[in-house]
Formats: sequence, C-alpha cells, structure tokens
Amino acid sequence: MNQWKDVITVAAVDCANDDNNPLCREYEIMHYPMLKFFSANSKPDHMGVTVNKGKNVDEARSTLVEILEKEHIEGRGIGWPNIAPYRSSDIKNLWKLVPSSVKFIILIFEDTESFIGTEVILDLHHIDSIQVRSVLNQNEAVSKLMGVSTFPSLVVVERNMQTFSLSVSDESRESFRKAIRSFLQSRHISIPEEEPSTSPEETHNMEISDLLSIMAAEEEKKKQQGIKQMGDIVFQVDLEKAVAYSLQHEVSSFKLISGEAFTSLKDYLNVLVKYLPFSSRGVNVLSNLRNAVFSHANDIGGERVLEYLKKFDNGDSSVFSSHEWIGCKGSKPQYRGYPCGLWTLFHTLTVNAVLQNQQLDSLEVLNAMLGYITYFFGCQDCSKHFQEMAARSMHSEVNSPKESILWLWKAHNEANKRLSGDVSEDPEHIKIQFPSRTNCPTCRNNDDFWNIDEVLHHLKQMYGKSNISYIGISSDKRPQEYTLSNEESRFAEQFIANDGERKRLGWNFNFFDISLCVVLYAFSATILVLVCIKFVMRRRYRKKLYIHDILGKV
Repeated sequence: MNQWKDVITVAAVDCANDDNNPLCREYEIMHYPMLKFFSANSKPDHMGVTVNKGKNVDEARSTLVEILEKEHIEGRGIGWPNIAPYRSSDIKNLWKLVPSSVKFIILIFEDTESFIGTEVILDLHHIDSIQVRSVLNQNEAVSKLMGVSTFPSLVVVERNMQTFSLSVSDESRESFRKAIRSFLQSRHISIPEEEPSTSPEETHNMEISDLLSIMAAEEEKKKQQGIKQMGDIVFQVDLEKAVAYSLQHEVSSFKLISGEAFTSLKDYLNVLVKYLPFSSRGVNVLSNLRNAVFSHANDIGGERVLEYLKKFDNGDSSVFSSHEWIGCKGSKPQYRGYPCGLWTLFHTLTVNAVLQNQQLDSLEVLNAMLGYITYFFGCQDCSKHFQEMAARSMHSEVNSPKESILWLWKAHNEANKRLSGDVSEDPEHIKIQFPSRTNCPTCRNNDDFWNIDEVLHHLKQMYGKSNISYIGISSDKRPQEYTLSNEESRFAEQFIANDGERKRLGWNFNFFDISLCVVLYAFSATILVLVCIKFVMRRRYRKKLYIHDILGKV
C-alpha cells in the first residue's frame, strides 16, 4: 500500500515499548495485532474504528479497501482518485470532467466481490496520462458494448472512443498492473518508478553489519547452544520477566478493569502470591500489590495498578528490574520471549501448587490462567485457542491437583502441534511434543506412547521450586540455600546480574573490552599510516647538492 500513502497512511505502534503505554491505554489497545482506522478529517479525540485484521495481509488490505470505498461514497476524501465503479450505461459519459492530460481511460471489468479495480486505481493514480476506472459485472450495458464476457477483464478507451482489450496472465492485482505498464511503455509514455521497499530481513542484515554486533551475535549463539545443552530447565529470570511484562504492559494497558476482568486480575495475583517461587522481597511486593488491588471494591484503572507496582517495587533492590530472557530467549527479537515465559509461569504455578499441598481447588491455578488469558493476554488468536481448549476438556479432565499439571502439559503440546511450521515458530527452537526423548528418555514407552507417570515426575522435577536456576540473578537476591551447580557455573558469567557482574564474551572479554580494543586498533592503524606518509615525504625531499659537498670544504 506504499503507493496509496496520499490516500491512506499505515503506521505501527509498539505497545510493548514503555514510552507508548499511555498512548496504547488511551486508545484501548487490549490485544494485538489490532488495526484501527481513522477516517478523513476525524477529530483529535476520535478513538478510531477497530478493523478486522483477517487471516493474512491480503485480507487486511481488502478490508481497508472496503472502508475506503465506503468513505468515498459518503463524500470524504475529496482529493482522492475516483474509486467508485462506473455505473452509467453510456460510455460517452466516461470523458466528462476528465483532465486534458489524460490520454487513455482504462476500464477494469470485475465481479462485485473483487477488489482488483480499486487496488489498481490506487496503485497507478500518480500516472497523469491515464485514468483507471472499475466497471462491475452488474453494468451489463457497458460490458456488452465493450464485448466483455469474462471477469476480470481489461479494456483501453482512447479519446476518439476507439477501444481494445489488454491481455493479462492471471487474475492477480500484479498482473493487471504489469499489463497496464507494458501498454504505456509501448506508447512511449513515461511511468513514475515505484518506490522500492526494504524487507525486515534486509533491514536486519544492515543493522548487524558492524564488527561488534557480529561478534556479539556469534557469542549469543554459543550461549544459547550452551543453554540448550542444560536440558529442560526453568530460569528465575524468565519467571520474573513474565510477571513483570504481564503487570507492567498487559494489565496496565486497560483504562478500567471491571466485572469478570477485575475478578480474573484478583485471581491471577492470588495464585502468584501463593504458589510462585520468589524471594521474600518478591513475595512482599506481590502481596502488597494484591492487597492494594483487593482494596478496590468493583474496579481499578490499569494505570493505578502500575502506580501500585512502582510504589512497592522500587530502589536498588527492585524485584522486577530489567532482565534479558534466558531460557525463553529467541534467536531473533520477534521469536519466543513473553509467550514462552507465560507458559513457563503457569507450568511453574501448577506444579508448585501441588508440591506445596495447599491447593484446595484442583482448578484454582488453571481457572486463574484461563481468566488472565481471556481478559488480558494480548495475542487475540492465542487467547481464542486457549479458551477453546479449556471449554473442550479442562473441567471434565481435571479432578485432582496433579491432573491440573497434566492438563496444562497436554494443552501446551496441542498448541505446539498447531503452531509447528507457523511463521511465528523460531527456527532455532522448533515446536515439538515435549519433553523430548533426549531430555526424558523414560517419558515414552517403546510404542512411542506417553508414560504418564514419568511425564508427571519430569514436570515436577523441571518446574519445582528446588530445581529453578538463578543464573542471571545477582547473588544477594538468590535464596541463601541456593548454590549454582557445576553445569550452571559454566554459563553463569555469560549473563548480566544486577549486582554489576559483567556480561562476558569469548576470551573473557566484555563489550567494553572489545570496544576499547577496536578503538586502540583504529588509533594504532592511523598512527602507522601517518608515520609511513611522513617517511615517504622525507624520502622524496632531496637536499640541493653543492660542489664543496663533493670536494670538501677548502
């Protein structure tokens, strides 16, 4: 739609960016991706119209085309090209009010459900020598007059009313554009060059072209390989980051939380306080936040929740300070991260609720998870699928606390199966039916069916409080009884801790060390070049030779 930018502008807002939180809250962005349309000349306080995003880019574009057509019919967009279908039965009216610079009118005959006409009109409206119009198959008079019997078709009308058809290779928008451009080139009519677009992959490649970024990327790859070798392991950093993101971004994005959403928020905070393995400082922060939210009778603003969190979690000992994902880190920023962290969080809650043996209701954690995902989880499609899974089997299959662990495991594997091969899948972390044979050889029988008892044992081991890794957490914030295992110690120095531990790269260098090396290297090379230039200049200089220099002084 780049060629349409004088008609409609497309912009993106990252609601995960803290700077954009007030904007996203103001415009009530509750899930993603959310498309909002602002009509021509809309007032500043207009909230926009939520647009159905469809299943893919083509469907989203078609929806926007429908909206533009409606806007045009209602009299907005006066300076736009004429995207209304030609409805007159007399083709002589075609040339009325057409500028003298236009040499050809190009008619696209199409079905009522087609969007090719409007799209091509918007694509080519910058070409002054033509005017593209659409004609629907309902206009039988013009279709018969032009000899059109198949739709879509392409017909050129000259000023002297001579007409002829243009052939297209297929029924795609691109084929129609190509046919029109080829025709204009055959008539030696200049065509504005289309502005090239840079793909995200090309942009990414340009961004990592410098030396330090390449070195950092290589070391990050090695680090992730090391994490993989540690097997199925949960990192406290990932749990803290998931909780922080859910409260600081998703919950806080609501203008007002009320009704069932408010109940779901209270249930979510309750299971966090009761079952999440946190330091005493972390438990205090969450307990204070829960009590503050519970003090509101019927509703609370999302911004108010954020204010409470900042009040209870501040200073140098902040629990939810900035961390990088470790176990949930994707090979690129768009992969894994928070969705992985949320799965990890709720697996940890279901397991530790059972291990603590304090859960009175077998569905307590799962109901809290369902409520959170229904009302707060930003990914709309993910939320819909999880609600469908819960409605189908959660209440019928969970009759004991341990069954809540197994139900969530089955649901997670069902989601993995659905998303395997999806564009959202990280190629370095493909979706599998977990646990893998490598990480749990006894979890499958010889017939490849699951050994449920072994799966349950593996999940308790993986997500249990005593097995959580504190790599990346500064030593003063780890439990006193916790010590790094030998395997963890091999990787501990690769992560930043809040107490100032350095992020290590290969050869025991950190980013500052490498930056200093590069600067010194460049400085040394510059000095060497200057010395060489000075030497060459001195060699070129020749002292004037006098006779007494040869014979000696008399």
